[in-house]
Amino acid sequence: RGIVVRDLVSGEISAHIADCVVMCTGGYSNAYYLSTNAKGCNTSATWRAYKKGAYFANPSFTQIHPTCVPPTGDNQSKLTLMSESLRNDGRIWAPKNIEDCDKDPNNINEEDRDYFLERMYPAFANLVPRDIASRALKGICDEGRGIGSKVNNQRLGVYLDFSSVIKKIGTEKVKEKYGNLFDMYESITGENPYQVPMKIYPAPHYTMGGLWVDYNLMTTINGLFATGEANFSDHGANRLGASALMQGLADGYFIAPQTVANYLAKSQFEEISNIHPEVVASL
Repeated sequence: RGIVVRDLVSGEISAHIADCVVMCTGGYSNAYYLSTNAKGCNTSATWRAYKKGAYFANPSFTQIHPTCVPPTGDNQSKLTLMSESLRNDGRIWAPKNIEDCDKDPNNINEEDRDYFLERMYPAFANLVPRDIASRALKGICDEGRGIGSKVNNQRLGVYLDFSSVIKKIGTEKVKEKYGNLFDMYESITGENPYQVPMKIYPAPHYTMGGLWVDYNLMTTINGLFATGEANFSDHGANRLGASALMQGLADGYFIAPQTVANYLAKSQFEEISNIHPEVVASL
């Protein structure tokens, strides 16, 4: 009973005896190429639990966000997510003509711009759900109408343009709403989004799949609990904005403290020492 862990800084492997284990290891988006997740979000922990007999549910339920800073080189390992709130006022477009893809966007005439989400989904325009926007955006790039420098012989990106809203309400009002995001984008790309449209591209960001858990957040391994993005519950096939935070809070503050305590109170365990053969063999 317990867990074997590896220190990500020192590399040291150690075993810890426990009467139960709570996994809070996040999702597995980094199993995909160029996700927004940290390197540790690669499903190593949940995969180990699966190999030990824990059920894994809905592994294909992966959320791909359209508003990520595009890759700039062949050897890049991750992307940065820009807030989805930017689509409230930004207009997404790509050049209509392939020969315009390497032009300065400010030199592309309005009639030569394809506001493709507004064209394809006039009722929702740039506010279509993330999966729909991501699919449409990638389709544009696959057609050869992506923008930016080529990565693996393809331009990966389209424009997220704020020129219309800046003309409508002014730079200062836009700065009040999005100033921190614009500053972050400029620090990453070196481009001023008040003057030049942002570049965006889809990337895996959140996984709704994970270890199967019951109402007590226990997996199919007795005594192994999983919380937050490490489990499969709550979100279905397409998480709503901000609900990941709410799940983490609910699981960590309200549910797990009660269900784990209840499990421990009702269980009896034999004492195990650090020199138990299975503990020694795990190191």
